[in-house]
Amino acid sequence: MNSQNDEWLKKKIWEQEVKKWTSRLNQVKINTEEWHKIYRAYQQSSVWAEKRKQILSRANGRCEGCGVIVVSNSLLDIHHLNYYRVGGNEKMDDLKALCTSCHKKADRKRDNQTDERHRSNHYQNRLRGFALRKYGEEWLYYHDEQEVEIEFITFLYKKHCEECGFDFDPHFDPETDLDFLQFWDSVLDGDD
Repeated sequence: MNSQNDEWLKKKIWEQEVKKWTSRLNQVKINTEEWHKIYRAYQQSSVWAEKRKQILSRANGRCEGCGVIVVSNSLLDIHHLNYYRVGGNEKMDDLKALCTSCHKKADRKRDNQTDERHRSNHYQNRLRGFALRKYGEEWLYYHDEQEVEIEFITFLYKKHCEECGFDFDPHFDPETDLDFLQFWDSVLDGDD
């Protein structure tokens, strides 16, 4: 009976710790100075120590990127593939034990994917905003999405030409017009 109570108490303490870290990390915007400060503190917590222990056990002394055998588990970093469940709710598939070199590559890859996802979301939000303003709430029911997107792109390019003092050619070829291609890169980067 006492053992059952001890297990129950350990589980409740664990749940409270996870809730605390998850809440703290979710309250601030990811990749801000405050988020990194909380994340570094989380990495010193017993919750993270347990997660790290589980991943290192799974890795069994090998980098899960390149497969190199390490002399000591302290030479392996634990990499978050994403931060969706950071704070103690990470699943085993969210984390990898990596050597320093693989960890740097994985961080760059994750950051590039995150940037690309943000750019795509930003563009899609602008497109939806344009369609809502022009056609109303039910625009998708009455208009072809691809045609509305072409109209949106043309609208943006025409506005860009006006701002830069270029003559807008309504018959521009989006595949060969250098001004348009340069403009389009800036749209995709979220600059225009």
